[in-house]
Amino acid sequence: MIKRALRVFILICFLVPLSSLQAVEVTVLPQELVKNGGYIVSQNGQIVSQYRENELFRPASTIKLLTSLAVLDVLGENYRHQTSFYLDGQKRLFVKGSGDPFLTSEYLSQIVAELKQNGLKTISGYVLDDTVFMLEHYLPDGSENSLNPYDAPNGGLAINFNSISIIRQANGTIGSGEAQTPTTSIARGIGKKLPKGNHRVNINHYPLSGRLHPQLRYTAEVIHELALDAGIQSAPLIRKGIVPEKLEPIFIFTSPRTVRDNIRSCLFYSNNFIANQLALTAGAYRYGFPATWEKSRRLLRDYAANKLHIPATSIRVEEASGLSRKNSATPQAMLSLLDDFLPYRNLLPRKNGALVKTGTMKSTYCYAGYFDEQGAITSFAILLNQKQNSRSQLLISLKKHLPAN
Repeated sequence: MIKRALRVFILICFLVPLSSLQAVEVTVLPQELVKNGGYIVSQNGQIVSQYRENELFRPASTIKLLTSLAVLDVLGENYRHQTSFYLDGQKRLFVKGSGDPFLTSEYLSQIVAELKQNGLKTISGYVLDDTVFMLEHYLPDGSENSLNPYDAPNGGLAINFNSISIIRQANGTIGSGEAQTPTTSIARGIGKKLPKGNHRVNINHYPLSGRLHPQLRYTAEVIHELALDAGIQSAPLIRKGIVPEKLEPIFIFTSPRTVRDNIRSCLFYSNNFIANQLALTAGAYRYGFPATWEKSRRLLRDYAANKLHIPATSIRVEEASGLSRKNSATPQAMLSLLDDFLPYRNLLPRKNGALVKTGTMKSTYCYAGYFDEQGAITSFAILLNQKQNSRSQLLISLKKHLPAN
């Protein structure tokens, strides 16, 4: 489910595949492919090609390299999120989130099985505690709150990447689009507004009645249905609240996924939700809980300035995933990121001989990554803010013009 959910959740639906760097012959010079943009190439620490390297351009999802570095610096590679479960005297199940970006239906099934094994027989209602995040607004800057899952909101307690899989049959029947996730009331409500077919949608796109945020309602409804399936008596009474101070947890779920695992998935699928969840968590650890968007921005700006020594005039960060069109960076700043990211380069997806992070949005086509052939490390950053997507051809041309080792 995780791979299938993420493939739809990503910005990659906008991407043009990186052409084969071996098979395509290029006769034009690199600068001839740039209408509005810049690039820089460094081989074994020496700059071998550059163009408009000190001008600011939108980096799109290549900014995830900065997010990954800052998160690894603060949380460490082996940090794991925890989700805590409590039961009060009225048999109400309290669920307290920690911003886990990978809390999915599969893990919730395991949690429900563990709760039942520990003696839980009745749930009279659900109280959801997401106060680990106190966001100024749910949506990250740049999100248009579209139907697309990559526009999903963030929060301290969210499941399935704040997206929901729905099938609407030709006869109007609505069901879950994945076997591991039960059909919920919220899915039926959203499904009525969708055409027939398979869909994965942003949980926040359709307005719902009631004061409870859709991501909290969806979380509780999935747990409720899983509990019923497991033979636990459960009432679908859901509200937002805070865990009482003296209430002890009956179960703490520690994610089997480390931060390093999450970053690898975030970079591979260019997942905006994961990037912002991690940046929010790390910002809270650095500057104090609860997490806020401002602390997330401050984390990235401070890391760029104080760890990478990138001037504030060379990189401007508003949001951690690359959704925001207010983000900007110079090719030179991106090269500094790549220098620091070198020990983690194998977390990047490999595309036709290169380790590369793509970045794509309207009139924005970027690459940042490495060639590591024949013992030479070649770093490259391409930031194009133009209608023509010539980044693959440009990268081929830049590689062709590299000096011989």
